[in-house]
Amino acid sequence: MKHFLNCLPLLLLASCTSELTDMVDDVTPSRGDVGDVIISCEPFEWDDDTRTMITATNSKLEFAWTDRDAIGVFPVKPTTNSQAKQVLRVIDGVDAHFAAFDGAGWDLKDGNTYAAYSPYNGKLTSDVPYTAVPIDMTGQDGTLETIGRKYDIMYAPSTDKVETIGGEERQVVFAFKHKVAILALNLTVPVEATWKNVTISSATGKDVWITSATMNVSTGAIQSVAKSPSISLDLKNVKTTADNMVITVYASVLPVSGTGTVYISATTDGGEKYVASFLTKSFGAGKAYRSYTGTLVKKFESSGMKDGHAYVDFGFPSGTKWATMNLGASTPTAVGDYYAWGETKPQTDNAYSWESYKWKGEKIYNDAVNSYCCGVTKYSVSDEYGVIDNLTALEADDDAVIQNWGGAWRMPNREEAQELVDSCYAVYTLDYNDTGIPGYIVFKAKSKSYAGRLVGKGSTPSTAYSLADPHLFLPVTGWMQEGKPDIADDATLWTSALGIDGNMLQCDCGKEIYFTPGSFGYGGVFRWNGLNIRGVCK
Repeated sequence: MKHFLNCLPLLLLASCTSELTDMVDDVTPSRGDVGDVIISCEPFEWDDDTRTMITATNSKLEFAWTDRDAIGVFPVKPTTNSQAKQVLRVIDGVDAHFAAFDGAGWDLKDGNTYAAYSPYNGKLTSDVPYTAVPIDMTGQDGTLETIGRKYDIMYAPSTDKVETIGGEERQVVFAFKHKVAILALNLTVPVEATWKNVTISSATGKDVWITSATMNVSTGAIQSVAKSPSISLDLKNVKTTADNMVITVYASVLPVSGTGTVYISATTDGGEKYVASFLTKSFGAGKAYRSYTGTLVKKFESSGMKDGHAYVDFGFPSGTKWATMNLGASTPTAVGDYYAWGETKPQTDNAYSWESYKWKGEKIYNDAVNSYCCGVTKYSVSDEYGVIDNLTALEADDDAVIQNWGGAWRMPNREEAQELVDSCYAVYTLDYNDTGIPGYIVFKAKSKSYAGRLVGKGSTPSTAYSLADPHLFLPVTGWMQEGKPDIADDATLWTSALGIDGNMLQCDCGKEIYFTPGSFGYGGVFRWNGLNIRGVCK
C-alpha cells in the first residue's frame, strides 16, 4: 500500500526488473535485461487558491511504496488488448521511495509504448480491445491509509527518457500523476463519542461527486459513469475524548468544479448527528484541500413536543409553532396523506374531484361567465356557488388536524400562513439530510434581506444557514387532482381559510401555502383537490 505522510518533501521512484502476471502478446523478450523502470509521482500540495477556511502551509501529503504493492501496465501502442500486473518490492539499503519488480526474463518490447496506473484492481472494461479501467470511489473510511491503498488513482504514460539512478541507466520512465484530489477535514465536535460516519453533501442536492468512472488506458482521461450528491465515509474506531474533541478525516475525490455550499455531518454510533456548512469552489487533480476546519453543532430535529407531536418554534410574534411532519406521515421526510379542503379523511380512491367532494353541491349557472360553476353546500359567501353561509374558515368538525391529532393542534389560519411566507428563507434540495428525498428546507430568515427568498434548483444557499438551525422540511408532494398527482416538484399545504381575498370571490377555492422550485407563496386552489396538511399549535 502507499503510506501518506505530512510535511515531507516528495521523491517517489521505483526501480524494477519486473515480476509479472497476466502476460500479453505485445510484451515479449527482445533484448535480455533492459535495466530498471523508474516510477515517479509528484506530492499532493495544499491548494492556496480554492480552500476557504484556513491559511495553507507548505506541507505536502506524500506516500511511498511498500512490499507487495502492484501497478497495472498496458501496451498502448501499437495495440491495447490487456494489462499486466507488476508486483513491487522495497529495495533494501536504497532510499525508501525506491521499489522494484523482478522480471524473470520478462522485457519490454522495442517500439511499443506503455502506460501504467495505480492501484492495480485486476478489472477491465467489457470492451475488446480493452480501452479503460473501471474506478469505484465508494466505500472510503476517512483514512489516508485506505486512500493510499485503494483510492489514490494515478496514471503514467511511458517515455523514452533515460535516467541514471545510483550510477546505472534505467530504460523506461513512468511519471505518475494523481487523478484525484484529497479533502482534509478537521471537525471539532461538542461531545465525547464513538463516531461511525461523516458525510459531505451538496447543499443543493445536485449530483456533484463522481462515485464511479472509467480511466482511458491510452490517455488517462477520466469518464464519469455515476454521480451522487454526497460522499459517505464509514469510520472505524474513531473516538473523541475530553482531551481531544477533533475528528480528522480524509476523502479522495475525482476532480469536480462548482460544488458551492456543502453540508457536512458527523454521526455517532448512537445515531446523533452534528452538522455544519461551508463554501467550496473546485477540487483539482493532484491537490490537497483543507476543506473545513471548524465546529459542528447538533443537527436540529425539533424544538419540543406538544400533545405527542414534535414542533418547530421559529419565535414568531404570533407564537405559532409548526409541526415537523405532514398529517398522516411518520417521519419529517414522508409525504403523509392527501386531503380535500374541509375533509378530515383521505379519499380512499384518490379521486379528488368535484364529483367526489364531501361538500359537493349543484352546478349553478353563472351569467357573468356564461358557464356553470361547481356548487358547494358549505363555506359559501356567494349565491353563485350555493347557499350563502358566510363561513370563511373551517369549523372544528372539518379541520383535519383537530379531528386526527386533537389537543392543541389545528390547521394554520390565514394570518399564520402569511407569517410563515413573509418570514422564511427557503432552500430547494434534491437530497435532504442524506436521505435522497427532495423538498424544501424552510428556515426563519436571519435578516430582512433573506426574508421571502427561495434558493431554487442549481443555486447555492447561504452558508449562514445549516441543518443545525431550526427548520421545517417539506417533502416534494405535488397535489392530487382527478385521481393522479400533479406538479411533482411542488410542496403544497392547506390552510383553514376559504379562498376569498377582499372583493375577489373564490368560493370554490381553499387557501394554500405553496412551494415550487422557483417561488413560494400563499394562494388558492380548487378545494376538492388533494393537498397535504401541516398542523400548528400555540
